[in-house]
Amino acid sequence: MVFRDYYQTYKRDFIETVDGLDFEKIAALYAELDKVLTADKQVFVIGNGGSAATAAHWACDFGKGVNVADSKRFKVTSLADNMAWVSALGNDISYGAIFVEQLKNRLDPGDLLIGLSVSGQSENVSNALAFAQEKGAATASLIGNRQGKMKDYSDLAIVIPSDDYGIVEDVHMFVNHVISQYIRKKHETSQDQPQTTRP
Repeated sequence: MVFRDYYQTYKRDFIETVDGLDFEKIAALYAELDKVLTADKQVFVIGNGGSAATAAHWACDFGKGVNVADSKRFKVTSLADNMAWVSALGNDISYGAIFVEQLKNRLDPGDLLIGLSVSGQSENVSNALAFAQEKGAATASLIGNRQGKMKDYSDLAIVIPSDDYGIVEDVHMFVNHVISQYIRKKHETSQDQPQTTRP
């Protein structure tokens, strides 16, 4: 296969995958994020490998990218970002505990934990989702077509209908951007509204 053919195939598969998403579940994730923002609760995003990098991107977009002037701010953190903490937990306890142990320090009832994975089988992410549910936090996952056990610990599971890890990770970013940029546009619209003065 020549590169041009693969490019066209990948583009077609990506578009078909986006078209196959369950919009109602994407809307439900937006509603949950809006609820957390309104209630001044925290959002945590987790993943491994490429999904860890994506978790950092989510935290950046919801922490900074959605803001306009004095708009209400998300309290959002990627738990994959502190390498000293992550490596200490992995070395001294277990890799399967790297997110749970951080959540023990920080998670409150009513917070939201979002897990990102292609396989949906990540032990450390599943452990964290289960722990969050036990502590009264909301849980959501974005996973590939293989689904995996993360789905069992998610109040909201968005299954991305593809087995291609690249496309699943691309769609993780699509969901991030379509929600975060919508929130930013809402903030921009709110800023544009004329302010009324009470007598």
